[in-house]
Amino acid sequence: MAKAGPGRRERRKREVRERIAEAAMRRFVLQGFDETTVDEIAADAGVAQKTFFNYFPTKQELLRELAEARIEELQVILEEERERAATTAEKLEHCFQRLAGLLEQRRRLARDLILEVMRARTPGTTGDELSKLHASFAALLRDGQAAGDVRRDHPVEFLAEVVMGVYFSLMHNWVNLPDYPLKDRLAQSAALLSEAISPPETRFQARRSS
Repeated sequence: MAKAGPGRRERRKREVRERIAEAAMRRFVLQGFDETTVDEIAADAGVAQKTFFNYFPTKQELLRELAEARIEELQVILEEERERAATTAEKLEHCFQRLAGLLEQRRRLARDLILEVMRARTPGTTGDELSKLHASFAALLRDGQAAGDVRRDHPVEFLAEVVMGVYFSLMHNWVNLPDYPLKDRLAQSAALLSEAISPPETRFQARRSS
């Protein structure tokens, strides 16, 4: 017998939760996290303030959920890149290009989300979403090892840590340094990482032919 789907009440609760999150996203993009009030989010979502707090104890809790959703969005991008007919280096570079575009679209919100993601990396907080992101990067690199265009002299888990370390370092600089050239740094880092993950013999042949 097929398992029954969620009941009407559960669907309603999920719809209200999603509506609040979407309203918050729009407000945060337009005016930033600190400048947005719970009353504004509730009004945009068409719910009472009490209803907001039934779903999210604090505005910070809502931001944390949005941050987790953005990590999931990055995982989706990585899965889409895995399906492309391209080298691993090209997939990684294209992934970073897409990230740069999303960050530019959500400039004000993106900074708040990145700060929240970084808080999730501190002791005492869960890192489940970041572990999933690491697994997604590792899967992309593992595909490359199977295809022969990613080096095998280092474990794929370590290579994924290096990629994630570079990415979060760029995000940290963008959040904290005025006028940080994020788009350029993402492109430069993707090119450098592409060289770093390629098999040593491939790099040696490229230098000989240049």
